[in-house]
Amino acid sequence: MKRSYIPFLMILSILVSACSTEENMPENNDQSLLKSYKLSRDANGRYAIDVDLVEGAYTETYKDEATQTNNIYAYQGDANNAQRNASKNNLLTLEDNKIKVGVFENNVQKNSIWVEDENIVLGRGQISPDFLESYSIEHMGGDEYVLDFNVRNNVSVSFEYNADENIYEVHLMEGNSNGVQFSKIYNKSPNLPLRIDFVNYILIKPEANGRGASAEYALTRVPRVGSDQPGL
Repeated sequence: MKRSYIPFLMILSILVSACSTEENMPENNDQSLLKSYKLSRDANGRYAIDVDLVEGAYTETYKDEATQTNNIYAYQGDANNAQRNASKNNLLTLEDNKIKVGVFENNVQKNSIWVEDENIVLGRGQISPDFLESYSIEHMGGDEYVLDFNVRNNVSVSFEYNADENIYEVHLMEGNSNGVQFSKIYNKSPNLPLRIDFVNYILIKPEANGRGASAEYALTRVPRVGSDQPGL
């Protein structure tokens, strides 16, 4: 009796083909390609975006002129490509006192980080107190963000939360210094944008000794930093 091996060979061929296709498929696009990314301003007023990638990833950066957004795209690929990785540290400029950075992984937008600030290189505002020397906002993955900043000497720093407007506030004023370097971790709510304001107390009328009159201050909110998610 003659036996037929054709069905068995067909099944074996299909299994081998399936295994080969699975091996050649790209890695899971849901994998986070960015360990962290940071938007910063140094003491000379220069702004930069720094990106820390996982192994085997690279970034490309494009400027959306219509929205004045600097978009960073992270892809899986050859991390040794020098031309592609030249965008890992980018200098940025204020556009109408704003910088916005959109963050994408495998063409899917994750969120954005931004600052609103004064251009201290071209000229300081008349009421700018210059309490703040440098600062950065860094996304560490998940909902965690780190705010690092330096102030000059003789500046008092305190932290508050404005629950009515969902704004974290950093209060700066002349006074007894409690340090010059600060770092604070913020956990962003998944359903709300992250907002952090530096609130500057500018003395406009000193305290009148012996007259019972307290000092008067003008308040400015600059810089402002934050993070958004698509749809918020």
